[in-house]
Amino acid sequence: MFGMAKKEVKIGKLAIFLISLIILIFPLVSAAHYIVGYVNDALDGTSANGYEVVLWNPANGIDDNLTDIIGPAGNSGTDNTYFIDCELLNTPCAVGDEIRVRVLNNGSNYITGFVNITVTGAGYDTMPNLTLNSPPNATLDSPINYANLSNSEVNFSCTANDLDGNLANVTLYGNWSGGWHANETLTASGSSDTINFSKTLAEGVYEWNCLATDNLSISGFAEQNFTFTLDLTPPNISSIYLNATGNVCGTSDYVRVNCTATDSLSGIGSVLIEAIKPSGALNYTAQLLSGDTYYADILLDEIGTWNFNCIANDSANNIANKSALESIEVYSSLADLSISSGNITFSNTNPLENQEVIINATIFNNGCGDANNFLVGFYEDDPDSGGRQINGNKTASVPGLGNSTVNVTWNAKIGTTNVFVSVDLNNSITEENESNNKANNSINVTAWQDFYGNITIDKLLADQNRKNLSVWSNESSLTGNIFITDTESNIDWFSLQAIGKNASGGNTANDFSDIDSILNMNNFSDSVSNTFTSDGNTPVKTDDFFIYKNTISSVPISNSTNNTNFITGILWDMSDDSNGEYDQADKEDLVFVTKINRGTSGAYGIYDYEISIPVRLREYNPADTNNIFIYFDLN
Repeated sequence: MFGMAKKEVKIGKLAIFLISLIILIFPLVSAAHYIVGYVNDALDGTSANGYEVVLWNPANGIDDNLTDIIGPAGNSGTDNTYFIDCELLNTPCAVGDEIRVRVLNNGSNYITGFVNITVTGAGYDTMPNLTLNSPPNATLDSPINYANLSNSEVNFSCTANDLDGNLANVTLYGNWSGGWHANETLTASGSSDTINFSKTLAEGVYEWNCLATDNLSISGFAEQNFTFTLDLTPPNISSIYLNATGNVCGTSDYVRVNCTATDSLSGIGSVLIEAIKPSGALNYTAQLLSGDTYYADILLDEIGTWNFNCIANDSANNIANKSALESIEVYSSLADLSISSGNITFSNTNPLENQEVIINATIFNNGCGDANNFLVGFYEDDPDSGGRQINGNKTASVPGLGNSTVNVTWNAKIGTTNVFVSVDLNNSITEENESNNKANNSINVTAWQDFYGNITIDKLLADQNRKNLSVWSNESSLTGNIFITDTESNIDWFSLQAIGKNASGGNTANDFSDIDSILNMNNFSDSVSNTFTSDGNTPVKTDDFFIYKNTISSVPISNSTNNTNFITGILWDMSDDSNGEYDQADKEDLVFVTKINRGTSGAYGIYDYEISIPVRLREYNPADTNNIFIYFDLN
């Protein structure tokens, strides 16, 4: 009649049962006051039977206590029930006393809090139900077991669980900073709570765990400690070695790249061999060869330069990188002729007009096959756009991976000339690459010619009556001017005017560009306009000249060469004019002028004068295109 179909007993039925129990027992005792209670099984399924309850009067202290075994082994003989006579206390209970009961910890951590009643005169009292507490536990989330970490700031995460919903706190345990110990405790609540900790650690191998505690001070660790390795140091790559270096002909060979790498803490996780080939970089997974050496066999399938790196990752993802000292050049098995701008050179880079210049072209064969008896052409401007060939075809031969130089002689022309060299004109050579057979380099021939020298004079001039005597005796203080004109020019020395000025002294607009047009210098970088003006009309500098006892003001000037000791100016002859200004229609005579400056340093030494004129001044009047006249005027 005391058996129970279910562990959970409803209060009404329990009361009837306990009353029946007491009625059966009362005839067997004389004087007693029974405390009867029911203990629910733990929520994790652990049975309350067999656990021990303790009863005490808090007024007298817990040392005066009585105990009973819950369930069939106890006084009640019934599942989940305890039965204690509180009058058996050393100080027997009396009506009005507070009596407390709780489950004792037998080492399993299954306990309860206490419940209490006030003793009545009914001869028995029923305690409120107790529920056996389920101990809390922890789950370790991260770092996972045997994790390899590379950040000194380590984040720990664990989840505390308590079926009774009574979580109180979680404590992080670890074996850093002086052995296994509690590091930090944080508050938790509810039935499940994830708690995070952060610690700054040095390199090493560590264990950790979390202790979850409920509000009954019952605690539980995770089932096992987790281990992690903190590795802050990249691997050490001691060598990277190629079993082949230098030149390789064709694209069917392999190279073995060996890399020796070690890591003393977390160990090597992976090794990659990075091949940097002409089309870009490509990674190859290296295999363990032996010991600490890894290797990858790489097909050299592209023509060009190959370089190699070893990339070693340890298990904590620290990375080390080391480049091979050697590289490999892969060449076509065919011939591959090439010419570049830098391989076209000139024997004289600053020639004068019509000077002979030797043009050298060094042709390279970037393939392994020989290239014999092919044609080479030199051209003024691009041969594919009507360029003029220089001195006919040349025949050349270049061995595999070799080079050969071919040259022609060319008479320099004023201005900039783009010299093109075209290789294998008749396509007689089968090549890997046909797009590198033409190149060009430029040479500039100045449009100006410099004249310099000394004035040596010992003269006595007078009229027929020996009056108005003028004497020059090679004096060091001698002053005057040097003039240069085209041979056909007939200069009226009293009618000279500064270029850029009209006959009335006002500014004009097109004088410099008119000169360039007449001399065919418009497209030259050193045209008259570019040399003397800032914008085609405005002179960069001007100066006054004293000529034939007359001052000519604001004459446009430029330094004759590379310093300011000698200057060159431009004048025009107004006696040829019909409209009051210099223009192409009248084509008035031009005069280039410089001042005598005795014993002065110039670009070519120390002398008395230095003047720079357009080379084509001699062609100003086409009747004579070879000669000029030089005049001097002494003051």
